[in-house]
Amino acid sequence: MTRILPNRRKEAVRRPTDVGKTLARNLLIRALRHADLHHVLRGQPGIIGIVVADPKDREVFVDAGRTLLRSLSKDMLEIELDRIDSAYEVLEFDGGKGKRSNTTESAIRNMLASHVRVFAFASDPAEIPPMFQIAADGIVVPNPVDADALRGALYVVLGRAPNELVDAATGLPLVIIGTLVKPGRSVGQIVRRLRLAKQVEPAPVSPKERREHPCLDDLHGLGEAAEWGRSLARDLTDYRAGRIPWSDVDRGALISGPPGTGKTMFARALGKTCGVSVHVHSLARWQAKGYLNDLLKAMRAAFDEARKDAPCILFIDELDSFGDREKVNERHEQYTREVINGFLECLDGAEGREGVVVVGATNFPHKIDAAIRRPGRLDRHIAIPVPDLEARKGILRHHLGDALPEADLSEVAERLEGASGAAIEQVVRDAKRRARGERRDLGVGDLDQSLPTRLRLSDAMYHRACVHEAGHAVVGCLLAEESGSSPIEARAFREVAPGAPVGSTAFDHRCGVVRTRAAYLAWITVLLAGVAAEELVFGSRSDGGGGSNGADLHQATVLAATMEASLGLGHSLAYIVPRDGAEVLERVRVDASLRRTVNRTLGECLERAKALLRANGPALEELADVLGRRGRVQFDHILRTVLTADRSRAIPVPDADQDSRAEGGQVLRTQTMSKFF
Repeated sequence: MTRILPNRRKEAVRRPTDVGKTLARNLLIRALRHADLHHVLRGQPGIIGIVVADPKDREVFVDAGRTLLRSLSKDMLEIELDRIDSAYEVLEFDGGKGKRSNTTESAIRNMLASHVRVFAFASDPAEIPPMFQIAADGIVVPNPVDADALRGALYVVLGRAPNELVDAATGLPLVIIGTLVKPGRSVGQIVRRLRLAKQVEPAPVSPKERREHPCLDDLHGLGEAAEWGRSLARDLTDYRAGRIPWSDVDRGALISGPPGTGKTMFARALGKTCGVSVHVHSLARWQAKGYLNDLLKAMRAAFDEARKDAPCILFIDELDSFGDREKVNERHEQYTREVINGFLECLDGAEGREGVVVVGATNFPHKIDAAIRRPGRLDRHIAIPVPDLEARKGILRHHLGDALPEADLSEVAERLEGASGAAIEQVVRDAKRRARGERRDLGVGDLDQSLPTRLRLSDAMYHRACVHEAGHAVVGCLLAEESGSSPIEARAFREVAPGAPVGSTAFDHRCGVVRTRAAYLAWITVLLAGVAAEELVFGSRSDGGGGSNGADLHQATVLAATMEASLGLGHSLAYIVPRDGAEVLERVRVDASLRRTVNRTLGECLERAKALLRANGPALEELADVLGRRGRVQFDHILRTVLTADRSRAIPVPDADQDSRAEGGQVLRTQTMSKFF
């Protein structure tokens, strides 16, 4: 009988040749140490479950685990040579398709009894049989490959670890890394092969990784921004492969949208989709460095860092913080001018920024200096809207991950009307916390319980909301040719969150049509048709048409004032202020003559809307009735109703006091603020 005694002084040191297998071994050892399973690494008996989600990586981990167990068995003080392989066992639990399909409880008991060291691999902890979990010393999940692990493995195999090689290998499956990184090849050869591999075979992504670090295809409700991002990814791939020059690639874009719509998440997903890093900065971060000269140094350093990492994305948040040199007050004019000039120099200075795509984000695109948005800089403006119904369902599903896979989320998504992506994520997070607190699985009821507080409208309020939106729809349909805008859908909500609108009418604004004075007056008439319908049906109008930016009265006032003070479409040809809503309204506040003219225009348009509705009373009544029953009316129904309704009947005008009693003193707004509830 032959026995092996350790004699490490005579052992030849052999450098490994497989980086992928070396990485897997190192990550496996790291996982065992983190799980406090040091006894296994010291050669003592142990039963370990190892979870590796990706099947390609699992093959490498299984091979590395088998090699590790064999070396640990050989390192024992005394072992029979012909019993080394029987001293350990490697299993794969994979739905019966692994190394051992016979994973019955008795088979597992027999296997554990006959082997002192066992590694069992699975793609999910749930695949590990209960008997094995009970017997196991621990279940470990090796960390994903990071830069430190890559450097360590490269040093072991190649004797060096250049940063460009580490960056090129990051994100690829271990089997690909092991295949392409070979001793004897130059760094340039290896890097080129790794980059090509990323183009033809992107790294697999686990569900958890997909949720925490999504690409554009994983996100919902981004609209045009997602399409632009995918196009940019294709261009960057062609640029890296040398198929197109940098001059053919989009240099950047301005992304805008309400708070919580996912502008920052879009930038990170864009980087993931393009396969490049994202450098996140903001003016506030640069200002934190100190005085103006420190700010400018930090700004230039950010661009320098991005150039060194090209191709990459430089994301600048809250771009409106730079201000507008045309609107800043005298006290801050010099400071603002130097900051913006410095930023413009970085955008297109003498050093250039080949390979650096600049993406700016803002909630207020109209507050950004025009020079920043000129061609060649951030000229492409893409707005991210508040998610629609389908997008809300997609966002819910994304944040739920593997939970509730068969659940119908339509009702929950309906009740999140007007919610941003961030608000929807908060609902899912609260629902999960509720289920965890009660030590049970997540249910749809948890989502319902986590929805924002909702207020149920009285019958009178709801009916008024339906009449209001029906007014917009009818007049919008009648004036579609004149205004250049057609109603798409009218909606009314029986239940609303505090501060949310109780109704809305969406319009399709046609591009490329001539906008004359008549077109502007027609659109103002459509905007005032909601309150006009209320006056006709109830004898008085509520406050549902005003009170906030974006409300009917706000839009109508801005348009009427813009015609007079900016476009030469009013009673004067004089250009007074730019076509900017805030500046136009400020002019209305300080100019009594302009205010009187605007008020007269609004009054005339209101009377026109009432006349149109009076002549189309049956259409208004029918649409309001359908809205009350269904909660929404589509364009086809609106058009059919307006064209076929009996115009011979007039709308009776009720007593105003009777209407006030029916409302019960409650406040109704199509665009409300929470304080009104």
